[in-house]
Amino acid sequence: MAETSSHRRSEATVPTLIVAARRERDVRPHRLQQIEGAGAPRLIPLDREEFVMGRDEAANIRINSARASRRHALIRRHEEGFELLDNESRNGVLLNGLKVYSAVLRDGDVVQVADGVFVYHES
Repeated sequence: MAETSSHRRSEATVPTLIVAARRERDVRPHRLQQIEGAGAPRLIPLDREEFVMGRDEAANIRINSARASRRHALIRRHEEGFELLDNESRNGVLLNGLKVYSAVLRDGDVVQVADGVFVYHES
């Protein structure tokens, strides 16, 4: 069956004034929301490369609990977000109820360090 001229695809391009531009990804502020433990409720902006969580006076995220090690855990910038690292603590770190040694955090994750319970937010 022969193609009619109305069904043929045109191989010509048509000049336009449309300019394609890629939009930059919005930088969303990351933060921890403490929902349980001494000092709750509080909101902690994650605005630096690394945070120390623990009972040490110098800890960035202080956890006032005898169950917390001085430098219990670290939260460190990782590619587009943050990762949680157990810093060889005595009692460990829980992420969504499971003991972890390291994990990349995702929006809505629940982090427990000793008596402190935190929710991680990406926006």
